[in-house]
Amino acid sequence: MKTRELIRLLQEADPSGEEQVVVGNEPILDVDRLPAYYDGLMQVLIEDESKKPYYAVIGAAFVNTGTKITIMTHSIEWAVLENPDLPVTIPAGSIPDYQKRLDKWRADGRRVEDHAQLIQQRKLEEEKE
Repeated sequence: MKTRELIRLLQEADPSGEEQVVVGNEPILDVDRLPAYYDGLMQVLIEDESKKPYYAVIGAAFVNTGTKITIMTHSIEWAVLENPDLPVTIPAGSIPDYQKRLDKWRADGRRVEDHAQLIQQRKLEEEKE
């Protein structure tokens, strides 16, 4: 999808421009322009415009030349791993699994923090020697 098509679809879906935009239910952190080969070859679907609005994919390609616009997401999971005490609200009546997931992410984040502190302590001890 080209940038102009994405912008058109976004404006069509939300003329006010006030809705949250997510990718795979994750909030967008950043948008960047990168070489097509960066972080693996870019994948492109080839479409037959005459078949739209129905399924129009007639081929695909891996591309390593040119540039691509990358939309980077930042999940609640990653935010909690970076800050295990981050306030997170879960709507009442939600699937209990969300609280279990959040608790696991917090525990993982605390383990990462503990490990980082241990490494820092060892480094300081080595510098003293």
